[in-house]
Amino acid sequence: MAGHKKISIAMKTYFAIISLIVLSLTSCGKEDSSSIVGEWRLTKLTYWGIEEGSEEWSFFEDDYSNYGVTYTFLANGTLKIDAGNNPDWVNNTANYEFGYFPLGGSTDPEALLVKIDGSKWTYSYDGTTMILGKSYVDGADYHFDRK
Repeated sequence: MAGHKKISIAMKTYFAIISLIVLSLTSCGKEDSSSIVGEWRLTKLTYWGIEEGSEEWSFFEDDYSNYGVTYTFLANGTLKIDAGNNPDWVNNTANYEFGYFPLGGSTDPEALLVKIDGSKWTYSYDGTTMILGKSYVDGADYHFDRK
């Protein structure tokens, strides 16, 4: 039985190393800062919450496509937010960083994030829609299309 444990541990280590190598090779250069630079139109917010009068969690999707809210990421690390015609938003300028950072504390694994004025947002892009997310801390995910 002891020999089986050694093989199992060795195999797990082997697969972990191979996985890290494959992950690092497939992500090299794939997400550089140019993939976020440009003007993005906010189309919707998605989030989980409790509907008024209910005790059950529900998934919500708020349509923002008619408000004209845009996020413009400049190559120099500046983000310009145009509130469009949304009365609940204000125009704003912020600093951003795009890259791999620990999602939680400094010892956590790194993830591809956008840090806006130091606040961490998860990032995903499928070729059409960019999602900046706060759902990992019970916030909303912001869905954008390139303008």
